[in-house]
Amino acid sequence: MLPRHDDLVLCRIPFPIEETEADDGSYAGVYVNPGSPCSVHVPFDAARFRAWRALMHRAERRGHDDDELVTMFTGPQAGPLAHGLACGTHLAVHNRVPWNEVGPVYHDYEQDVEVLRESWDVTDRRGWLEQLTYLLRGENSPRHPELALRVRRALPGGRVDPERWRELAVAEVRRISDDARDAAAVRDVVGRILRYESRFRADGLLAADGPGSVVVSALAYDYGRAVNFARWGLGARFAGQRETEDAVVRAGELAREVYGSWAEFSAGYVLGRVLRFDDESFGHMYGSAVRPHEILTTHPESPWRSMPFRT
Repeated sequence: MLPRHDDLVLCRIPFPIEETEADDGSYAGVYVNPGSPCSVHVPFDAARFRAWRALMHRAERRGHDDDELVTMFTGPQAGPLAHGLACGTHLAVHNRVPWNEVGPVYHDYEQDVEVLRESWDVTDRRGWLEQLTYLLRGENSPRHPELALRVRRALPGGRVDPERWRELAVAEVRRISDDARDAAAVRDVVGRILRYESRFRADGLLAADGPGSVVVSALAYDYGRAVNFARWGLGARFAGQRETEDAVVRAGELAREVYGSWAEFSAGYVLGRVLRFDDESFGHMYGSAVRPHEILTTHPESPWRSMPFRT
């Protein structure tokens, strides 16, 4: 809620701060959010600071997988921007940040910069724009899973004989590539998709049979990450407010072109994530996508329960 200043960034610091001497030899207090409407001065008091430090050490620490839905009640909860933000809720829930905020920070300035540098090799605006373009084009993830899913989508009924699906997928990839490695990759990914879909049906991500029992597309993984990537770019000062919001809205528009419901979108996101990172271990990369799905489909304040996917 703090006002944005071009010459200032927002960073988190541990509180209470360590005891610091002022110029006159006394101990300095701390100003929280100075120069803002919610500025607070906390004068130094040894007993109070010791008590706060003891509370800090006793406080329960959140684990990496303690997912939580956080909503800003002053943020958008309907309309194109809210819909686009809701497409990024898997990561927002996993990171325990407000899903419906497009502000100057995602975590804080230092962590937003670090996420882009360490996870995306992005250190400037040019790199941010390049990766955002790849995400919105659905080109950040490997191409073989989407090619195989596209072949299946073109068939009547959706679910087909696995060998027949493999034959058609291999024929399609050979039509556009003469590299034998592409044919082998698409043949392998068909089996991986089928095994993941079986687990998805057991875990409730897909229906047991009929409509909704297979994954439509894995593009949701790129579109969902594009929302959060855009927000990190704003926090890192690689992007402006308007272009960040435009990117979020565009991600939502692209998602509606492919999917018909939040359930379809979520299954596509989870499949894209596990095909990229899980290697059929059903470990952290699987669980950290399934838990947000469960929260978003059951929590009474979830945008997926209050906001239609299509309108």
